[in-house]
Amino acid sequence: MIPLILAAVEDSGDRALLEDLYLRYHQLMYAQALRILHNGPAAEDAVSDAVEALISKISLLRNMDGNKRKAYAVITVRHMAINLYRRHSRETVMEDEFLEAIPSNSRAEDHALESAGVEEIREAICQLSENDRDILMMRYFREMSDTEISRELGILPTTARVRMSRARKHLIRLLEERKVGV
Repeated sequence: MIPLILAAVEDSGDRALLEDLYLRYHQLMYAQALRILHNGPAAEDAVSDAVEALISKISLLRNMDGNKRKAYAVITVRHMAINLYRRHSRETVMEDEFLEAIPSNSRAEDHALESAGVEEIREAICQLSENDRDILMMRYFREMSDTEISRELGILPTTARVRMSRARKHLIRLLEERKVGV
């Protein structure tokens, strides 16, 4: 992603300056973002956003010495990481509110799963998408928690719960369709 961002810089000297800044301070910028976000892919996004923001500040960066340039880059990535954290926090709150508003159908789902045979469930699982299959396997066969699943997939725990709920509903729908078709 960074080479594409740097390709947007027309002046070769400016491009070289930004490339040098990225190569020298990438680990430091990544570590700063990771401390805030606690998520590797999100930290990489923050670094990319910071480099993109630094493009517009190239004239300012050109006139700074090495230490000031380093500090400016780290402060920029910190601000980008905080913005990402806030955005994810808002999304999580909205997701939680949405989930609380959905009525629970757990009794009907449990009944559909209990009444299906092992072979029926196995066949239905094979028909699910790879993502649905993976998350169901993590939960029920590897007995992983939402937090463990979220770490393995690089997503938020609430996102893991939403995906689990959807995968379970897809499985129930497949099992119910098989019963109707019989």
